[in-house]
Amino acid sequence: MMAVAITPNQQVTAVFAGAFYGLFNLFSGFLIPRPRIPKWWVWYYWICPVAWTVYGLIVSQYGDVEDTIKLVPGTMEDPTIKWYIQNHYGYDPSFMSSIAAVLVGFTVFFAFMFAFGIKMLNFQQR
Repeated sequence: MMAVAITPNQQVTAVFAGAFYGLFNLFSGFLIPRPRIPKWWVWYYWICPVAWTVYGLIVSQYGDVEDTIKLVPGTMEDPTIKWYIQNHYGYDPSFMSSIAAVLVGFTVFFAFMFAFGIKMLNFQQR
């Protein structure tokens, strides 16, 4: 909705939103885990709303699971799921309150930008 509010027509919105959705998916931390993202691109991970959503979903669902995983490449023993998400993805289960606050902040920001775009921007021509 924000992209529709700040662009002049549907075609521009589709290009604008498509570019951002592609970047959001690439840097969400799911395709490329945060510890493996190059240091000069990790800033985009931290401003990506999809990264915070994936972080929150994985930590809330698997952050306290102590079941073992069989056949994890690069490990000598069978690790737990909690250990794997902390060491492979860099997710910290004690970070949930910050994740919730950031997701609420993103929601407020996008709602404000939508309202601002609808009220202040006018792309009509005479």
